[in-house]
Amino acid sequence: MTHDTTLAIHGGPKSKTTPYRRPNRYGELEEKYVLEALDDRGLMMTHGSMVSRFEAAAADAFGCRHVILTTSGTTAIQTALVALGVCEGDEVITTAMADAGTFMSILALHAVPVFADLNPDTVGPDPEAVEALITPRTKAIIVVHMAGIVGDMDRFLDIGKRHGIPLLEDGSQCHGGRWKGRCVGSLGNAGAFSMNESKHMSTGDGGFITTSDDAVARLARLYIDKTYARGETRRGDEVLLFAAINARPNCLTAAVALAQLERLSENIAARDHIAQRYFSELKELPDLRFPWIHPNAHCAWWPLPVLYTRDDPTRDDVVAMLQAEGLAVNSALSPTAGNLHQSVIKNRQFFANRDAIPHFLEQVEYDEWSCPKADDIAKRVIRLPIDFRYSDEDVDATIAGIRKVWEQEIMGGPVAG
Repeated sequence: MTHDTTLAIHGGPKSKTTPYRRPNRYGELEEKYVLEALDDRGLMMTHGSMVSRFEAAAADAFGCRHVILTTSGTTAIQTALVALGVCEGDEVITTAMADAGTFMSILALHAVPVFADLNPDTVGPDPEAVEALITPRTKAIIVVHMAGIVGDMDRFLDIGKRHGIPLLEDGSQCHGGRWKGRCVGSLGNAGAFSMNESKHMSTGDGGFITTSDDAVARLARLYIDKTYARGETRRGDEVLLFAAINARPNCLTAAVALAQLERLSENIAARDHIAQRYFSELKELPDLRFPWIHPNAHCAWWPLPVLYTRDDPTRDDVVAMLQAEGLAVNSALSPTAGNLHQSVIKNRQFFANRDAIPHFLEQVEYDEWSCPKADDIAKRVIRLPIDFRYSDEDVDATIAGIRKVWEQEIMGGPVAG
């Protein structure tokens, strides 16, 4: 019997005919800790014990002295920048492509985001591009571990040390990643993590900061709580030290976070198993460039970004073919096409209801085409699906579907393997 190899987009059978396995990620352990929180003295972080329980467990797991739980990855970055000394008008170097929360956190402080181009090998920041952007006004560097890929941290640490600039690791897509055995988030002066639904650890929404610097931790705790000293003064005698926000977490969030933390190693192992299958079974396909992984890096895979290097058929055409096969692939490294192309950056559209440029951006000009490697990556990236809940059958069908599209459209014949 002849096997029909017609692509699904042309009317043939799909490679994957069943949904990907994604059962509820919250279970008995989350329920147990939530009930413990409800039975405690209160749900506010200053009344119940669950926030401190999570922070102590996470500090141990991530290999740092302090963890500060907060309300999102965005507030984690913003808080960490404040604690590292970033003020109005200061420059903060980040990447040309990352979630908007990274550069929005900078703008929220009336600081100036400066965008470094990406390294196509890692789809993360290029160390040379970062160093070339340093000026006397640079007060922090954010190293974004994109897609769970850990770049050459020795180079970034060296840049920070030589220039006397603190390093903030954005590990929002890299919980559990390691460099030379040390956890992402424990290498720089501070780390920031997100816990929204798509991340390795999820509380629905949430975030946390990691640091081993006592002064940074103290300022971070003050900033998320309007600088209240909490227990150090009597009510009525508080002295508010500086402008701050309310980004306090609650004990229900902490309860779910603690359960997710306890399963993080298992989660990362499952993701790594899928990534290794993609590398071993698809890496030799022509016109498909897999990321280069440094020997000292252990990645904590999010969807795996690969670069499609042909122009015909287009990347978008190939993605359409893959999706028609029932595969959960997509063509976006980030929700936007690139940070420099957004009105909030290129037009300095800071306010919601008026066009006036704020004072701290008046002398700033952005060239939206100044990061050509990031733009090329945006046009070529294909994200291969990874989820710790996937079954072996999910991965089998995904690999078979990719190979099918390559055989029919890229190679013009069967692919060996």
